[in-house]
Amino acid sequence: MIESTDGETTPDLQALIGAWQDVQDDVRGHGKPEYDETVLDCARRLIADPGGDRAPLWVLGLAMTLPYADGRPERVSGAVHDALDRADRALKNRPCTHAEHPYEDGLDDPPHYLEDVARPLAHGDTDFSTIGWTGEQWACPRNIAGLARVGMDRLEPGSAADVPARLSEDAQDTLDRLNSVLEGYGFDAYNEIADAGSELRFVTGDGDRAGGVLVATAASWYALSGVVRERWVLDDLIETLEEVPLNALDHPCAHGDDGHPGLPGFLDDEADRPAIAGDTLTLGVHLGDDGGRALLEQAGIDLSLWLCPRFTATTARNTLSELREGREELFGRRETGHLDTEFLRAGGTLAIEPFTALFDGGDKSARELQGIWAARRHAHAADDRERTVLVLTAATALRITHPGPAIALARDIRTLLRTVAATPHPHTCAHDDHPALERLDGAVLRHLHAPETVPAPRPDTEAFGCPAHLAALAAVGVRDVDGWCGVED
Repeated sequence: MIESTDGETTPDLQALIGAWQDVQDDVRGHGKPEYDETVLDCARRLIADPGGDRAPLWVLGLAMTLPYADGRPERVSGAVHDALDRADRALKNRPCTHAEHPYEDGLDDPPHYLEDVARPLAHGDTDFSTIGWTGEQWACPRNIAGLARVGMDRLEPGSAADVPARLSEDAQDTLDRLNSVLEGYGFDAYNEIADAGSELRFVTGDGDRAGGVLVATAASWYALSGVVRERWVLDDLIETLEEVPLNALDHPCAHGDDGHPGLPGFLDDEADRPAIAGDTLTLGVHLGDDGGRALLEQAGIDLSLWLCPRFTATTARNTLSELREGREELFGRRETGHLDTEFLRAGGTLAIEPFTALFDGGDKSARELQGIWAARRHAHAADDRERTVLVLTAATALRITHPGPAIALARDIRTLLRTVAATPHPHTCAHDDHPALERLDGAVLRHLHAPETVPAPRPDTEAFGCPAHLAALAAVGVRDVDGWCGVED
């Protein structure tokens, strides 16, 4: 039986600790009356004797249930704050021989390890060690007072002095959500990325502005990686960064032109971009938060460099430039007219040798552009042989980019493939099987373009140009582009 403070019998301390653990473990239990009562019971016990022998246990109980109490109405959270405040005032000036205390590390969320502290302390045992701290350090009145202040600061930020620096709950939430997106498993990724750094629309302080710019920069690297398939995401990021008063910030500073930190550009093709983006995000979130800046200072980081208005302006300007360039690359219309001089003879027919030489080359960007050119050329092709070469070339271009092409590449190719898929064709053919598109090379294309003069390079060559095969490739290509980029352009 767990007795309340109104009871006359000695409470079952181990059962009380179990009840606190139940509150801590049931993260979906917010609003349960029995949980409210468990927390309030602990607060009443502490208020009744904030400097007594069992005060350390009651403080530990409130610390264990703190994540729950933080989300409850004033009736619960206020009572907890009041109880912790009384314990702090009663215990903080008690004699102490320890140079350091566990509370200086802050509290995890939730602090599961506190159960391992509370259970031995419940029967007076300090001969233990938990997360690197001795039982005596945990039981020290000044540590208990420190834990009380940490709890007060969690419930009402700024309400307690002498507490370890920590990220605010909002900043930690932002960091967790955006990190999830950068790591590839975030919820509602497009909105999260589009909103990154959105506080730049109304901030005035150097810290908030510098942090917002770095958060938006990290998000932009994700947005430009090819996984974002909707233009509005980049539009929103650009509008956010356009709120930064570049000219007002970009004035001479004491650091000189070469004295600022260096951030790699996304378009520099850094191999470790995901890790860099995560580090930049973490730094940005910390710079934009009071507690985060304190943590950075404790880590020995020179904030004057990262908060420098000129550095902020330079970073914002560079990120804006990359976003605008990347938006055009991903969603704009690719120009291919210049390729006519390379791929067409004087009479307007396909110059198959330079065409297939590029097809066999390793320049992926050039091959993507070749695919768009082929899709646009198809309507003006000289004959069915050329059309076959163009369809195969365009379909292959969709396979070059991982995880799939941007709409700037795919829109013209999809239009062609829709036409091919809709063209009547025989549903059966003489081929037992059709070769994979990955086996296509320039030698096959040259034969299909001029079979009477160019020998077939291998037995399956003719199957590449089979009308049934082309129709199937076209249908798959349309389906894939619709999945990557959406049904509409």
